[in-house]
Amino acid sequence: MEQEEIVFVDGRETVLTTALHVRCDGGNGPLGHPIEYMTLERGGEVTCKYCGRRYLHVSHPDAAAARHAAARRAA
Repeated sequence: MEQEEIVFVDGRETVLTTALHVRCDGGNGPLGHPIEYMTLERGGEVTCKYCGRRYLHVSHPDAAAARHAAARRAA
């Protein structure tokens, strides 16, 4: 089962995911943007060309740092 976790790193929305195929619609319903389908490789990352949302595969080297930064900010 695919899992996603949304964290904010330096004010930028970052999605940590186990999926290799992701879709982004801007997240604002009718105020979002056209759906963009993107493919990740294991350990890879991709950025939405419309809204700049960053998608990181959970095995990407920056994924643990992103979780740590989000947890530190929430505390």
